[in-house]
This record gives sequence, C-alpha cells and structure tokens, in this order.
Amino acid sequence: MPAFTVGQSAGPVEHMGRDGTPGQSLRAGLAVPGPRSPSSAQASSPARRVEIVELLWFDANALPRIRASWSDLILELDVETLDPRHDPPPNDAGSPKDHHHLSGVLTDGSRIEPSGVPQAILASISEKGRFTPPLVLVEGELRFVFDEIEALKATLAAVSPLAGMDRSLREAVDLASELLRSPYPQGATGAATTLIQQIKERLPPPDRSPAESQAERLLLEQRRYQTRTLLGDTWIRALLGAGGQDALPVYLPKRLAPWLPMLPRLRVRLIAEAHLQQDQAESSRYALKALALGRVAALDEIQGGGP
Repeated sequence: MPAFTVGQSAGPVEHMGRDGTPGQSLRAGLAVPGPRSPSSAQASSPARRVEIVELLWFDANALPRIRASWSDLILELDVETLDPRHDPPPNDAGSPKDHHHLSGVLTDGSRIEPSGVPQAILASISEKGRFTPPLVLVEGELRFVFDEIEALKATLAAVSPLAGMDRSLREAVDLASELLRSPYPQGATGAATTLIQQIKERLPPPDRSPAESQAERLLLEQRRYQTRTLLGDTWIRALLGAGGQDALPVYLPKRLAPWLPMLPRLRVRLIAEAHLQQDQAESSRYALKALALGRVAALDEIQGGGP
C-alpha cells in the first residue's frame, strides 16, 4: 500500500464578461467573465460550471518568462485597471500588477490536462534536438504525499491506545516501534509502508476509519509532506492527475508548506516548467516544477454550502 496521501455555487447573477460574452457572479459587481473568444462550437455547447481561481503563490523570479510565454494575454491585461479587491499580492509577495498578471493567466490562459504535458515537451524540442523545459498551464487535482516515516509515527500515535489486549495488533505496533528506533529509519521507507498496511489490517473495522482520520489529521497539521532534493533545491512532492489518468509528479518549494490549505487534495491550475523525469523512483517520464499555484472552486459549491 502506498504512503498516506493528501490531495481536492446557487443561482448566480448573469453578467457580461470583458469580451461581451455572458459571465456569472456571486453578487452584483463581482463578475466572473466568460470565455475570452469562444468558437461557435463552444457557444452552442451546454453551459459549463462557473469556477473561481484563487492565486495562492507564485515564483517572482519566473515572472519575466511567464509574461513572455503569455505575451498577448499580458498586453490585454495591461489595458485593464487594477482592482484593489482582487489584485493584492499573495503573502505580500510581488506587486498588485504581478498578481493581476498571474491571476489573468490562470483564469484566461489556454490550459491543458496532465495528459497534454508530453505533447508540450515534444513541441519544444528543436530540429537539432535542443530542449528547454517549456512553460505550461495545467489543470487537475493536486494530491500531496506524506513522508512514509512520519506517516508511520502518526499511525502509531493513533493506534497505540487501541492495542491493549489485541496480541496481533500489539505485535505490529512493536515491529513499527522497533523500526523507528533503528539508526537510519529514513532508509526503510518501503518497510514503513508495509508496516502501516499491516497495522491497518489488524485494526478492528470500527476503529480503522477513525484511526486513519486521526493519523492523516496529525500529518496535515504538522505538514509532514514527502520531499525530494533535485533541480537545485528541496521540494514538496505532490501528484497532479485528472480523471483516470496517471498522475504526474509536481515539485513545489518546501517553503510553501505553511501557506498550503490543510486539505488532502486540491483542484488547481498550475503554471509550471515541464521537465523530463527527475527521479528514477517515479513511474512517469515527465515532471512539473511549479512556478505559480491557483486553487480552483466551483461557484455552486460555495453558494450552496453551509456557513
């Protein structure tokens, strides 16, 4: 069994988008524009769910390249007046104009699913075989993966009070404790994953789900994400997928951990460099280095939800 993983509106008012196409809003004055230049086929298709995008983070050093990659869109965004309600820089980083450009790319840029990344990589190879990782705007579900040793510790914390008179469960707990006492537990991630599975299997069914939830909550609160050192830095490793497609590894700056929502999964739009495989342990031949992260939510989910 793999290590524990993390990962994901009513009656909107019609409003005209910046291109004159119908958009929708939470209330009068807060408009969500429709598509920039829809084709006739798009215009006749069924109405799509209206979505909002919240810019969570961006790499300020990547701004020149992002602006160059979406230059036509940036020119259009520069015509718009900055809105103090929606253009404050995230986490006090950058400027309102930077936030305006990044939010505009996330909402209005042409985006692909993770399955489109290989084609973007192939298209960026020159006739002479020269390759520079291209920038892509990808949409999907982002799932974070917990560090295996930390997941084992959290599992022990959740199930140890339940071991009691259950000999089988107590033996599994003792084995896990022995592994954690070894000099180099970080080198036994596979064994840690196996022990987590064994402990789960020996838990009585009524206790299994609460114990798993408690362990996951501990890991989320302490931000015990899996990390990798590559591409010149240490990164949070996450997985980006869509539908039933195989997920791509995504590398996010480790310093971003405190700013991430405490949720097991997020729907996101991600501006990223599309790289070739960086870790032989990954099944995918491709990887994404994050440059900007936006959280996606549907208006009907927000408007129809509780307090």
